[in-house]
Amino acid sequence: MGSSRRPEAVIGLVLVLLCAGGASAAPPFAAAEGLFDPAQPRTLGLARLKFSETVLYAATETTHRFCHHPNLVRRGNTVWCMWSNGRIGEDEPGQRILYSTARIGALGRWSEPRELAADPSGQGACVAAGWVTAGEKLVAFYTITGGTNFDPRTALWARTSVDGRSWSEPRRVLPGFYIAAPIPLPGGGLLLSGEHVGESRKSGRMALYRSTQPDGLGGWVAAKIAPGDLKVFGYTEPAPYVLADGRIVCPFRNYSGWLYASESRDGGRSWSAPAKTNFPDSLARHATGRLPGGDFFLVNNSSSKRLDRSILTIALSHDGRRYDRAFVVKNQPTRRRFEGKHKLDGWQYPHAIVVGKSLLLAYSVNKEDVRLARIPLDSLRATR
Repeated sequence: MGSSRRPEAVIGLVLVLLCAGGASAAPPFAAAEGLFDPAQPRTLGLARLKFSETVLYAATETTHRFCHHPNLVRRGNTVWCMWSNGRIGEDEPGQRILYSTARIGALGRWSEPRELAADPSGQGACVAAGWVTAGEKLVAFYTITGGTNFDPRTALWARTSVDGRSWSEPRRVLPGFYIAAPIPLPGGGLLLSGEHVGESRKSGRMALYRSTQPDGLGGWVAAKIAPGDLKVFGYTEPAPYVLADGRIVCPFRNYSGWLYASESRDGGRSWSAPAKTNFPDSLARHATGRLPGGDFFLVNNSSSKRLDRSILTIALSHDGRRYDRAFVVKNQPTRRRFEGKHKLDGWQYPHAIVVGKSLLLAYSVNKEDVRLARIPLDSLRATR
């Protein structure tokens, strides 16, 4: 008996069945039409948020002059922030990890930065990769490069602490280049995202792993994702977030001027092919998350001009699919004080967590300083 299906319908059905994770070919999220106005590059047509700001580190002539990759976590009544800290330029030998802390009731006063980790060989650079809390254990993750970021020796390392003062010996976790911590998965477990290194970059870019170990120190199993056109991606710097229905969306940095994204419908085990969104991005790290009221946020340099980090914005979405509200976080002109490898002006590499009635947003300034914004949640809710 002949089929009554139209040929294009059959092709569409096959594509859906073949799609990793069962996701459709459409981008997992989008910006509402007209949300960003490229004709107004200074503001993108957005209002600017009001908030308080604290300097965690300011480079000087006599200190290390490079700072980048800030990562935040709350543990009990304390907030922790780590970042990469190099002598002159980015990802050069001797780059270390610093961290600072503040009490919940005194987020305008942070401790003097302390060294958390350094490469014992002195040949690689340490890159901050965030925190995990597991019971009484605080886990600090960081990448140690093998001389270059994609060297086959580049890997994720970790140190742990119970009291927040003494730290375990460093332990190697798995290969790859990472700048962000694993996120919790629905039903338990963690999702880690970063970059392939060494030979695996010949066929891959973004690296996604799952583990059922709550501390993230082992048990990592690679997820299935086909990166598509390798020429589109250099660093992908994934920032996944979990939707209300348990599906996971993961945006990726790339060279196109617009974020790409994949979706997983099976808890991060497999992923759809990365699809180009209409969300502008200047080739930089972005931050995602969810607010207590249920809204999702995406913080990035939302200019489609490559490496334009002069404006940092936050976009909001009711469902994590359609971002229809946005604000400027920072757009004041900046100028770096010191030259160095890969130094850029601007507000860069955000990371955000919710603490109490505020969204805490850390970022580097000109890859020299680290600052923290405390954005009242009420100012974001007011956009409904």
